[in-house]
Amino acid sequence: MKSILLYLACLCAAFCVHGQPGLYSEADMEFQDLFFQAQVAKFTGDVEAQVEALNAVIKRDKNSHAAYHELSKAYLSNANYEMAEKHALKATQLGTQNEWYHLNLAEIYEQRNKPTKAIDSYRKLQNISPQNPVIYHRLALLQLQIGQDNEAAATLEALQKKDGIDEETSRRIFDIYRNSGQEKKAISTLQQLIAANAGNARLMGNLASYYMETNRTKEALSLYEDILKVDPNHPAATIALSKEAKPQDKGEAAYLSQLLPLMTNMNLPLDDKIKELMPHISTMKKEGAATDELDKISQKLVDLYDKDAKVYALRGDVLYYKGDFSGAETHFEKAIKIDDRNFSLWHQYMQTLWELEKIDALTDISEEAVDLYPNKATAMLFHALALKQGGDGSGATSLLKEAQMVAGNNKSLAERVELVQLWLEKGTVTESDLSGLAIDSYSESIYQELAGDLYAALDKKKAEKLWRRALELGANPDRLNKRLGLQ
Repeated sequence: MKSILLYLACLCAAFCVHGQPGLYSEADMEFQDLFFQAQVAKFTGDVEAQVEALNAVIKRDKNSHAAYHELSKAYLSNANYEMAEKHALKATQLGTQNEWYHLNLAEIYEQRNKPTKAIDSYRKLQNISPQNPVIYHRLALLQLQIGQDNEAAATLEALQKKDGIDEETSRRIFDIYRNSGQEKKAISTLQQLIAANAGNARLMGNLASYYMETNRTKEALSLYEDILKVDPNHPAATIALSKEAKPQDKGEAAYLSQLLPLMTNMNLPLDDKIKELMPHISTMKKEGAATDELDKISQKLVDLYDKDAKVYALRGDVLYYKGDFSGAETHFEKAIKIDDRNFSLWHQYMQTLWELEKIDALTDISEEAVDLYPNKATAMLFHALALKQGGDGSGATSLLKEAQMVAGNNKSLAERVELVQLWLEKGTVTESDLSGLAIDSYSESIYQELAGDLYAALDKKKAEKLWRRALELGANPDRLNKRLGLQ
């Protein structure tokens, strides 16, 4: 307490604008005492007493900019932004070169959503404290807020001209130019950053990636060659140049075959390898030369990274789309044992068990998924389906009510909940019940199948169309071909 009082006494002495040390009059002492009272009230949280004392100070000295500033802060602590702004403005008018006064006013303008006035305050702050980088960044953000993209970039460039080029500021300048479609300026920004950090392969890779993004393939490949001179194992450069040297003009299968050396290169991150394969897996067919190559590659990755959940998930996907559901089940199970915090794995695992008609296993796994992911309506849908197939219709209906709550305003998800609900009630469903569902837009085979089951008693042709669509999306033909009369 003594240290606080000493601090307040020193502060009040600094606030005093009359006389010289040791020559205070009675009025001077009274003036200091008011400041002291205000500061004590501030430290004790008595805003009302603080405001009263500061107003008394101003009544005695209308030019006390420190009192106006403290009064502004007091009103600000009470969320009285109008009065806070009024007194902050007065403080800056009297103490024109005080950085803290202008900063307080600028922040109040921001809180009151007055970006133009805040910008004016920050510009004044630039002149008062040109060495403070925070001022430049805050100013640039406000300029972006009101659509002054070029002005924001110029503000940050002025900072770099003064302080030198740094990565954080360059990145913000680059983002401004990229988002506003000014590609040449965006490229120039990255080139200057690279020049200031010679030999930095990561920064060079950022520029090469942007070259590819803007269809400047020639420049990108040239830069990737330079990157490999600095870092021979750079993942993006290695993959990009390998792809260029082995174009896909001989077909997807040949291209995938030529990717195998990259997949076995242990200097390349696994995530980059998987990223390269995903577009091919998302469009793979049940059979064919390209599918065979994906089969080989996914197995090779499992051999190389046998402790990583991602390779088992990848292998599971390949086997699923090949129609090897038992193999997919094994790999999804292994993936989840390694990492059970990826819901997409659970989703694929549950889908696979549904295709295999392993209802008991699906019941157990979907129940685990619901426990682990209580906010995932999809897990509840699989569990409800499994319960229904296992003979627990009431349990399924009860769970769907919870799924409806979780789906909330998500229209797509709510529709899927409704479809499953109708499937539980099949036999009593009419075409009008189904008319409001956008069934054709569902990209998951299970919902096409369920819709087909519902139409089976209403429109046989429509049902067959939906079942065939489910097959195209990866459903198990051993099940659905029976419904189509093909077995």
